[in-house]
Amino acid sequence: MPDEGPTLEEARQRLIELIEADEWEITGSAIKDGFEVLRATGEYPTQWKIVKYVLDLLKTDFPIHKVGLGEPPGSAGVGYVMNNADGRGLYIKLKIEEDRSAWIVSFHTSKHYRE
Repeated sequence: MPDEGPTLEEARQRLIELIEADEWEITGSAIKDGFEVLRATGEYPTQWKIVKYVLDLLKTDFPIHKVGLGEPPGSAGVGYVMNNADGRGLYIKLKIEEDRSAWIVSFHTSKHYRE
């Protein structure tokens, strides 16, 4: 049987460990979209605030789901998604890169959502 990778709980714990060890990265699109999300809530946007938001969700056991990355799905590895993380459509996609860093790949709301 092929290796299915870590369980969701193992992935959650590893993401927390990596972020707390300051072993995290964030894509340019996640920064751009994340700053927009934070500004809409009245927050002054910083990369760390995006990362801290993700870390807090992981620590509170917010549901995560495994997804295949790339086309076809899975060709670029496995990612972890949190849907509707703020109750208003926030979508977060994470990836563990070579078990050495946690990547925030996406952090955005639907472009159709407006308060």
